[in-house]
Amino acid sequence: MPIKIGSLTVPGRVYVPPMAGVTDLVFRNIVRRVDKGCLLATEMVSSKGLMYKPETRIMDLASDEHPIGIQIFGHEPDIMANAAQIAEKKGADFVDINMGCPVPKITNGKDGCALMREPDLAREIVMSIKGAVSIPVTVKFRLGWDDSTKNCVEFGQMIESAGASAVTVHGRTRAQRYTGTADWTMIAEVKKNLNIPVFGNGDVFQPEDAARLLEMTGADGVAVARGTLGNPWLIPRITKYLDTGILDEPPDSVERLILAFQHSMGLLAYKGQRVGTSESRRHLINYTKGMHKSAPYRNRLTQIESAADVVAILSELAEQEAGTEGKRRFLAVVENYDLHDREHPCEWNGNGEGSFQPPVNVHAVLPVAKP
Repeated sequence: MPIKIGSLTVPGRVYVPPMAGVTDLVFRNIVRRVDKGCLLATEMVSSKGLMYKPETRIMDLASDEHPIGIQIFGHEPDIMANAAQIAEKKGADFVDINMGCPVPKITNGKDGCALMREPDLAREIVMSIKGAVSIPVTVKFRLGWDDSTKNCVEFGQMIESAGASAVTVHGRTRAQRYTGTADWTMIAEVKKNLNIPVFGNGDVFQPEDAARLLEMTGADGVAVARGTLGNPWLIPRITKYLDTGILDEPPDSVERLILAFQHSMGLLAYKGQRVGTSESRRHLINYTKGMHKSAPYRNRLTQIESAADVVAILSELAEQEAGTEGKRRFLAVVENYDLHDREHPCEWNGNGEGSFQPPVNVHAVLPVAKP
């Protein structure tokens, strides 16, 4: 079921919203490979930071990942408007304003969810950005600052009147951050009182969760964030379940390990070995969660320093999960990785630290960082 966001028509009802340190170009490329129609967004970008570094790679967009938005944060209307114009020039299909981040280092500066305590300033920001760009403007916010100030309905009405074309509502307060349970009933109240599309967000970890959220709230779409960590297949599984009622089985352990490897190699290619390896650690840990007796392997994954380390540990885990055949399946992908990368270019633009070579001699895989 298509969703109309201002001048933008989105073919599906699933949205992967901004996640700091997650929704970079590499992660989005993986998601787009498994779901062609979901809505995507970049990590959040500091509007003030763009004044000093307008070419930040957080705003890198690939030609094949549309529809996609760029999310900005800040609290100074003129600076936010300038950032939105940069986002539009970068090729964003919409610009999203972060008014929901609960992290103290953001809210202490009057950004993120702190704007829910200053609705007049929030209105001015939306109006300023709306007047500065031709693409749709959207806003993400929460239920309120805390239980005593749940102003999401009034805040949403104000956001709509200021010119926003859609909103995403996380069903928790700033005080909750990511604890407790998301209150979908409050998302329903926002939807009942707004005429623009509403995406519901919070506690969606299975396709059935997404269906329940949409049924309970009447929301137009569902925003799935933490549920995708180490599990990008959740997006196409939700899409198919919502469209057809068919619940696809999740991938087996070896498939998960193969994608974990590809994700890590993408990060190394895009960001260089030092940064790519560092950022790979958290993703690899997420991909391996829930696997039988995998805790020692996750401990070792926190110590990886190279592509060879990644292959060694994941190949051992593949063998533990699915025997010799599982290891053979995994290493077959590793051996053919360079060819696969050419067939599916991720548009890294050669900006990583140094050149990237095929990851490892798979015939000489050695144990790494044994606990």
